Amino acid sequence: MANSEHIYDVPDEDELAQLVGAATPHFALQARDRIMQLVETLPADHPRMPELRGHLARLEHIASSGESGGQSDLDLPTGASLSV
Repeated sequence: MANSEHIYDVPDEDELAQLVGAATPHFALQARDRIMQLVETLPADHPRMPELRGHLARLEHIASSGESGGQSDLDLPTGASLSV
C-alpha cells in the first residue's frame, strides 16, 4: 500500500494543536491542506468537524494576514528624522 493510500485517523487535540500552533504564514496553507484532506474523509456530522473547521479558518487567516505573535506596538521614543 502506498503512503498516499493509507487512511490516517483524525489527530487528537494535542497533535492538532502542535500542527496548527506551529504554523507560520509561510507554511499555513500546507498545514491547511493536510487538515482539509482529513475533513474531506469525515462525515459531515462528525463530532470533531467544528473544531477542524475552526483550525482551517485560523490557518487561512494566518496565510493571508500573517500573525503578530501577540506583540503590540513598541513603546519607543521617536528617533531623529533622517531628512534635513
